[in-house]
Amino acid sequence: MKIPPPPRGLPRRFRTTWVIVAAVVSAVITLAAPMCPRRDAAGRPLWRVQTVHDGDTVTCLDTQGRAIKIRLVGIDAPEHGQPYGDVARATLATKIGPAVRVTGEARDQHGRLLGVLWAGDTNVNRALVAEGLAWSFGGFSADEEIEAAEAAARRSRRGLWADPRPIPPAEWRQLHPPHVQPPVIRPPSAFQ
Repeated sequence: MKIPPPPRGLPRRFRTTWVIVAAVVSAVITLAAPMCPRRDAAGRPLWRVQTVHDGDTVTCLDTQGRAIKIRLVGIDAPEHGQPYGDVARATLATKIGPAVRVTGEARDQHGRLLGVLWAGDTNVNRALVAEGLAWSFGGFSADEEIEAAEAAARRSRRGLWADPRPIPPAEWRQLHPPHVQPPVIRPPSAFQ
């Protein structure tokens, strides 16, 4: 934050004090601003996106500044190295940007929050499936709209459905044990 100039007419003996006070106030505001809870246009809290791990897993800072790993509920995106895996991850990063609204309270067997990501009024989980960049995954809670989005993507042969026999991520993981971690994607920050 820029330090404001001293007001006109301020005696010289107070100018140094003014600069010091203005610098301290500016520093406090600059340091505290990223910790303030962000809200969308409707007043709902936004979480800061820290890392996009793959097409269905992100880490966000919640409204208290805690890092929470989130597994997008209802979908299963291709893995890194699998066809459309890197495209799904890059598309997810583009869709959510630096901040996102998160809904969901359940946790999976790995302790990740099972959540729906919202960019404005767009359900990002459903959007990835509709673009053919993820499978519908009803293992935790079947979502009819996500299943309908997958059916439409299959009919239109969008994304991974252009392949006549796309391999689901669970099968891919069995055939290709993890050996190389993908590079981390950090979205640009709107909080700086």
